[in-house]
Amino acid sequence: MQPSSTNTSNNHRSVPSAAVLRTPPALNPIDRLFNGVPQVGVGVYDGMSALLAEKWNFDFMWVSSFCCSATAGLPDAGLISPEDILNIVRCVRRCVQLPIVVDLDSGYGDAVKVCHVVEAMATAGAAALCIEDNPLSKRCSLYDGYDRVLVSTEEHIARLRAAKVGVTRAASKCRIIARTEALVAGMGVAEALRRATAYVDAGADAVFIQSLDATGDEVLSFGRQWQRRTPLFIAPTRLPHITKAEFFAAGISHTMFANQGLRAAHAAIDRTFRTLAEAASSQVVEADISPVKTVAALVGAQRVADLEAYLADMPAPPAGARAGEGVRPPHQESPQFAVTQ
Repeated sequence: MQPSSTNTSNNHRSVPSAAVLRTPPALNPIDRLFNGVPQVGVGVYDGMSALLAEKWNFDFMWVSSFCCSATAGLPDAGLISPEDILNIVRCVRRCVQLPIVVDLDSGYGDAVKVCHVVEAMATAGAAALCIEDNPLSKRCSLYDGYDRVLVSTEEHIARLRAAKVGVTRAASKCRIIARTEALVAGMGVAEALRRATAYVDAGADAVFIQSLDATGDEVLSFGRQWQRRTPLFIAPTRLPHITKAEFFAAGISHTMFANQGLRAAHAAIDRTFRTLAEAASSQVVEADISPVKTVAALVGAQRVADLEAYLADMPAPPAGARAGEGVRPPHQESPQFAVTQ
């Protein structure tokens, strides 16, 4: 992970909330994501998890169907809609400026639908979109007990080409990541390499590889044989014993803690609710949960008070002025919260 940049100079009036404001990075999110340096991401699923990802200086965020489905109380089986994911992308983008990589499952439909969904996601601010070669009736690769059958290489290439058209229609530089589930389906490293190569030849900007091999040999072998032809993403949920340095040494450029945050939240909420269900008061959990003021500081509650104070000091518009023509303070007098994205 790389430290976030800080710029303390600006032309705006200082207000008490400056400490919770974020300075836009020098590079746009897409350039930051694909800057040639190994990066570590983390899975997010709402505004608060996004703010915490930024607080702890992760390089990028992963908006996955696993986490988004779980927060909707649903299994990761293609049950949530692209509109559900799009709303989360918009929320996350409003909160922070870290690059967003979005899990689009198998594209949510035929090539026309893929193009439409990609255009909407790119317009909303996604830095990269990941589309996998599962059938539309996808089942989470982390779920056990399924026979894995993938679509043909040709069918997935049609999705990827449609995705590139969607990016163009959005007038975006958003990148398309081709994900192959060949290792999950037990097809072996050679088939995974064949599919990944075909996808890149068809225009994919990066590759995502997933594996259930608990030793990590498949992923590491793929990385070495891929030889950094494109950026290579992994979400090694089943490989907690392998270090980031080992992945990077094998040629993997982007690794992520895809769902640990959600799983930690589940464990903490379950534990707290169980205690509260048997308790006479909330006193028994107060030492183990975040104070209200800590949450308020994270989400920028002070900015509301600053805005109210600023608006109370603004002069009234001249009598008879038309709507929108009131007196505006000079640019240098604008409060800092006015420039947050």
